[in-house]
Amino acid sequence: MMRRNADLAQRLRVAAAMVLALGSAFAAGCLSGPLSQGNAANPNLDTKVYKISCEDGRRYAAKTFKARNYRITSVGRSGSETTIDATNDAESSSARLTVTCGGDGVTVRPSGGGQWKMDGLRFGFYQVADAGDRIWPPPKGPVVKMELYRGPESVIEFPVDLDSIGVAAVRVRVINAGERTLRVDPRRVHAATDGGAEVAALAPADAERKLAGVDPDIKSKLLQPTKLKQGESTIGFVFFPAGAYTSGSLALIDDQTGEADDYDVSFATS
Repeated sequence: MMRRNADLAQRLRVAAAMVLALGSAFAAGCLSGPLSQGNAANPNLDTKVYKISCEDGRRYAAKTFKARNYRITSVGRSGSETTIDATNDAESSSARLTVTCGGDGVTVRPSGGGQWKMDGLRFGFYQVADAGDRIWPPPKGPVVKMELYRGPESVIEFPVDLDSIGVAAVRVRVINAGERTLRVDPRRVHAATDGGAEVAALAPADAERKLAGVDPDIKSKLLQPTKLKQGESTIGFVFFPAGAYTSGSLALIDDQTGEADDYDVSFATS
C-alpha cells in the first residue's frame, strides 16, 4: 500500500492558479475601483446573479469566509434565504453573508465589518464562485478532496446542526484523472482526531438511520461504492461520531490489481 499526501499536490495547483489569477486581474484592471460599484472586469457585484445552485451558493459563501480566516458561528436557513455569520478572531470583527436563491440563480449580500470588508467578501465570493470546483492546472492522477462539516457549519449542508444528533459529516470528492480504473469504498474512509487517533466512518446504514428523521434527502447524499474510469468523478458524504477531527484519508483501490493507495487530506486546507 502506498500513502500519498493529497494536500501537497493541491497546494502546488493552488499556487499556480493564484499566480495566473493575479496576472489576469492586473491585466484587466479588476483590482481597482470600489467593488460594490463594479469595474470593467466585474461590473455590479452587489446585484450579480450567479448561475449556480442554492447548495453551491451556501458552500461558496462558507469557503469565502474561511479563505479570509473567519470562523462560522451560525447558519440560518429560511425559505429561499440563508444567512451565515462568522467571526475573525484575529481582527476581532464579525460579518454576515446572506445567500438568496431564485429561479434564475443566486445573489449574495455581505453586511457588517465596514465597507472595505464587505467589498472584500463580495469580491471573494465572486472569485470562489467563478472558480467553482474546477482544479487548475488539470490533474494527471487521482484527486481526493474532503471538507469537514460539524457544529453550526453543518447547517450549510443539512437541515440541522449535526452536533444535535451526535455526528460530524465529511464531504468526499474523488476525481480519477489517472489511467487506472479505481474503486471507491465508503468503508475505507477514516478521520484523525486532534490527538492522532484514527476513527472509522459510520456504516452507511447507521448514518442513514441517524439522519433519516432530520434530512429526507439523506440517502441521495451518501457516498456510494463505485468504480471510476479515467475522467469520471464522484461526490458524497460519510459520517463520524461527533468530535474534533483534523484530517481524513481514503484508500483508492486499483480495480485490476486490488492494490490500495491511501490519500491523506487535511481538513484545514482541503
